[in-house]
Amino acid sequence: MSKELLSKQTAGVLRAVMSQPHWQKDELQKGFSKILLQLRQSVGSPEGYLESLLRNVTFLYENTNRASAFLQQCIEEEKFATQESFHKLMVDVPRQVKESNFLAENMPRFKDFVYKGSTIEEQVGHAEMVYFNSKLVNDLMIDFIGTFLHPDNKEQMRTYMEYASNVVVDAVSHYCTTFAAFMIEEITSPKVSK
Repeated sequence: MSKELLSKQTAGVLRAVMSQPHWQKDELQKGFSKILLQLRQSVGSPEGYLESLLRNVTFLYENTNRASAFLQQCIEEEKFATQESFHKLMVDVPRQVKESNFLAENMPRFKDFVYKGSTIEEQVGHAEMVYFNSKLVNDLMIDFIGTFLHPDNKEQMRTYMEYASNVVVDAVSHYCTTFAAFMIEEITSPKVSK
């Protein structure tokens, strides 16, 4: 199978994922607003909120990487793991991150990327968008892998086994990032009335 077919199939799987009710624009906006409100209420200052966003972006980076590594292993071994094994792995990531120094070691790497702007208000606005993007990419990756592993989809997904694992993960990551950017643009662009 060519890379063009791989791209087409990956985009098609993600479009199917995004047709689910929890990917509807209004649901995404509500969920995002709720999360941001909870983060804001859990800290006492704009600086604390900014650090909370940074911590969450750093965590999502690791969470997405663990999911990608799981997918890569499935492709390398040409074996469909169970959805339960994937779920168990992902549920355990927060504990593993908490018990390690991952956040302390990696938050400084993301600080310049997350903390853009000359005022705290600009920095918070930018950090919220970085967080939203990171969350969408992570959630798309997780939903893609869930679809990939679903027993009813094995025949269709078997074609992914024809590629090198890094090629598949790169394609999935690329489309998750691209679709997340489209969703953010659609959600955040001002409405034009006719």
